[in-house]
Amino acid sequence: MKQPAPASDDGLTLSAWLPYRLFLVAAQVARPLESFYGETFGLSQAGWRILAVIAERDAANASEIGRACALDPFAVSRGVGQLVELGFALRRPGKTDRRFAAVSITRSGRTAFNRIAALGGAIEARLLGRLSPGERATLDSALTRLEAESARIDAGGWRALLDGAGTP
Repeated sequence: MKQPAPASDDGLTLSAWLPYRLFLVAAQVARPLESFYGETFGLSQAGWRILAVIAERDAANASEIGRACALDPFAVSRGVGQLVELGFALRRPGKTDRRFAAVSITRSGRTAFNRIAALGGAIEARLLGRLSPGERATLDSALTRLEAESARIDAGGWRALLDGAGTP
């Protein structure tokens, strides 16, 4: 019979690990939003993310959408297909290359986006309402720095972190 490994004081404690804590906050607020747009509009998570991108960037192509949503090309293709099928987006072939189709939001897509965004805004307001104006400014500044550093970590990969090259 195998014995469990002893607890280690020098290892990672998941409940205290910053990336996990950020993930939990994001997941907990995403669930009610996902439930709303899924039940109300029949949207998948990828579909919602793509709808949000094309609401901001009209005529975005699949590569731009994938980068903005952190989705692979297959997920982008399926998500765009869902939006087109629901009447929330139009896909127009690129002028010189069909692989660079432009995706645009439709009027009904804009209406759906606005309703979902209103709930998203209410969630954000509730979260930020727990913080003082100074704490909000500090959080915004900290998140800006964490976003930049996490992009550097992502670009460098895990090997750079283990080799010590990923140290600031």
